[in-house]
Amino acid sequence: MKDWDRDYMRFAKCEENLLKQGFRIWKNHGLRYMFLFRKRESAKGKLMHTIYSLMLLRLQHRYGIEINTQNVAGGVLLIHPYNITINGKAIIGEDFTVFKGATVGSIRSGKRAGSPTIGNRVTICPNAMVCGGISIGDDVMISANAFVDFDVPANSIVLGNPAFIKHKENASKDYL
Repeated sequence: MKDWDRDYMRFAKCEENLLKQGFRIWKNHGLRYMFLFRKRESAKGKLMHTIYSLMLLRLQHRYGIEINTQNVAGGVLLIHPYNITINGKAIIGEDFTVFKGATVGSIRSGKRAGSPTIGNRVTICPNAMVCGGISIGDDVMISANAFVDFDVPANSIVLGNPAFIKHKENASKDYL
């Protein structure tokens, strides 16, 4: 569960004993969701996979978190995790931070058909939407309420709706 260890370290920022870790997981539903998500990924046997899937389904209905893809690298941090949707075909890189109301979705037709590929150290702020067969580079921050349906180069901040790009080194540094 290497990915889970990265997820937990991004949340807690220090190593803790199992009792304290368990308390944090029980107390924080975003962390609990990622714990169950990672356990389901590594489950051995159909029964355990089904049990973790049912537990995740309960959290999905309660908090609106839908992370359907299996292509999520370690270091995911869910901030205020309500109504977060990530498409099943999206590819997510390491140290991904996502806020309340964010959507990573697909487009079904046209020149941008497909699902996004998101690089490492990317932050998606509240209510932002990233849609289509696009590529988001490393060290990118997508600001609140932005709608992104175009490729974004590395070391950028995406602002507004319609969105525009500003170059900035280590754009997501403050969120890591």
